[in-house]
Amino acid sequence: MMRRMHKFYYCILSLFLFAACQEETLMDGKTTGFQISLQDGEVTVETKSTPVELGKPAVDKFKLKIVKDGASDPLYDGIYTAQTIPASAGTYTISASYGENPVLALDAPYYLGDTSNVVIKDGEKKSVILSCKVANALASAYFPADTELMKIFSSYYVKVLVEGRSCNLTPDSKKSAYFQAGKEVSFYFEGKKRNGEDFSEKLQCKDLPLTLQAGEHLKLTLKLSDDLLLDIAKVEIKKETITSDIPMDWLPKPKIEAEGFENNILSFAETETKTAKLSLNTASPLQDLKLKFTFNDPQFSNLNDKEYLLSVPEDKKEVEKTLGVVLPEIGAEKASLDLTPIVVKLQTDAGATVENKIEVDVRANNRWSSEEISGQENPSRVYTLRCNKPEMVVSVQPGNIWTKEFTVDELTVTTGDPEVIKSKLKYQYKEKSEGDDSWKEIQDMKVLFSEHPQNRSYQVRAVYRDVVMTDVVDVELENPVQLPNSDMEEWSIEEKKKSGGWPFKDKTYYTFHPYSEGNASASWWDTNNDKAQGGTYAIGIWYEGCFASCVSYTTDVHGGSKAALLYLSGCGDGYANTSGTYVGGAMVGSLFIGSYDSNIVQGHDFESRPTSLSFWYKYKPFKSDAFKVVVSLKNEDKEIASGTYVPEVYSVEDETYKQAIVNFDYIEENVKPTMICVQFLASDKTSLTENDFEKGTTIQYPVVGNWTVHMGSILKIDDLSLNYDK
Repeated sequence: MMRRMHKFYYCILSLFLFAACQEETLMDGKTTGFQISLQDGEVTVETKSTPVELGKPAVDKFKLKIVKDGASDPLYDGIYTAQTIPASAGTYTISASYGENPVLALDAPYYLGDTSNVVIKDGEKKSVILSCKVANALASAYFPADTELMKIFSSYYVKVLVEGRSCNLTPDSKKSAYFQAGKEVSFYFEGKKRNGEDFSEKLQCKDLPLTLQAGEHLKLTLKLSDDLLLDIAKVEIKKETITSDIPMDWLPKPKIEAEGFENNILSFAETETKTAKLSLNTASPLQDLKLKFTFNDPQFSNLNDKEYLLSVPEDKKEVEKTLGVVLPEIGAEKASLDLTPIVVKLQTDAGATVENKIEVDVRANNRWSSEEISGQENPSRVYTLRCNKPEMVVSVQPGNIWTKEFTVDELTVTTGDPEVIKSKLKYQYKEKSEGDDSWKEIQDMKVLFSEHPQNRSYQVRAVYRDVVMTDVVDVELENPVQLPNSDMEEWSIEEKKKSGGWPFKDKTYYTFHPYSEGNASASWWDTNNDKAQGGTYAIGIWYEGCFASCVSYTTDVHGGSKAALLYLSGCGDGYANTSGTYVGGAMVGSLFIGSYDSNIVQGHDFESRPTSLSFWYKYKPFKSDAFKVVVSLKNEDKEIASGTYVPEVYSVEDETYKQAIVNFDYIEENVKPTMICVQFLASDKTSLTENDFEKGTTIQYPVVGNWTVHMGSILKIDDLSLNYDK
């Protein structure tokens, strides 16, 4: 049966024409010779004169040439014959051609097919198939409406120029310019204006090639420019071939080409969108499609154990409805099976990999792709969709972990669709303890405790489709640490002696320390007493220090038995002052976290993040004054939180203790501290004069008794507490 074909992938023109051109008598009496068949490929009908529109070349117009290797003259060189061409054993080169392959001409296609190293043995009748293709190139032009152009030009056309030869493509012609492949070609817009002038301008475009290969068809679509001339609007290049009538059964069996698969397997993560497409390569319209499924995913397992035919409407409807795919139509000349919509729906088995198989068989050319052909390997038609667990990571940054709350970071998805996964995601947490599997759901990415939990260790995970998809992450809450000696109960008194020098007696004095005796190295707190108890030379005379601590403890307390006492001292800064002498110099008594070594060095190692510091105070301002409290958290040298408390200046002594709060205002909330600084100052003043204190007054110290001092404002501090609201 013969069938007319205009669009196909492999068209085989088999014209067996037998005519005696020459005879050769062989010793064994058998006829040795060639039988030649011609073959060509696909062609598309165009609006200009392409090879298919010009028609198939007449058989007797083809030239056939057969040359034996090593021979000076061809065995055969003439028109296509209708008979076996006798030949002696040997190796040959065979070619068939049509046309003269001009440098440039209108509607002059040139066809060529050849093969070399063709071996023929004695007594053999050799069948040779030559693939005949368009061997020159062609160009055609498509003009816009000429209404505006005809106002300027009486005639116009596109001139095609190849090696000094030219031909014209006019708007009313359907001809194409044919020229030798590989030759440089150029195009000009030319015409005659209505005033009699000739016009010529080269057409240029970045997409316009200088040369074309064999069988390439250059299509120039022209447009009207702003100055009423012609420009190139679009450049297209298509492949041209010849066409023929061929027997259906001579066409090859359908082939399946997979896109996205590797060795017929497509691996992907659940929710991931990956291309999975099967191109059904047929040399003729699709006749049928057979599908067989082995789904381990229960969503689609109802399709298993049955063969589905495209030619059966009920089968087609069921497959399309269940899988959400669109099957090709019978009769389609270019058919494909797009499995991509299935990929995004497939799921794992609680995180375990699931494989789903689809067997495909295609019918076209009166043949199935499953057809066995002797001597040829039959490729597998089973395609596997391998659904793997999506990869995702849940995390909690240290900066998001406080003393009674923590915030989970948004999940990081490394394989899979983040949007799909996050829309069905749950975060869970539980106490980290052996045997405890009571996972609780996290709301709004944050876990909040009303009180500080006794267990500080927790675990976090993410669950997708109620399946655990991430590793468990450990979370350790910060400890709500309190400052040592925050109740101000620990104090020690160090006895010191100052040499008086002959004939004076040694001076005994006492320094108060905010830590227990013997615990200096472990103490967090210190004072600036050393500065207040110093002495100096003035006008050649050594003046003793007042020897009175500007920071000590008092039994006037808020709670317990002791509280800190700080005062503004008329001693210090290297000056010595007594009841009878005022040399000058003064200082503000300070209790702080850190140490004193000639100067105040603030801070102590600390890793938690309080939200405020509360304390109780009692203040006796001299004349009018205000005390000051400064707090700070640092990460190395970088301050991450700070706070200051200074009350309104007042002049009336407090009768009872009052509570105050200093907030830690965080500059960077998500950075962990390495150090805490706290400092109490008896006065907020930074510039002092003798008017800021009373000279020669008396202070009664615990244990060591009364001392004469120059004293200003007095601050009592008790019962400190770091507060943790997060």
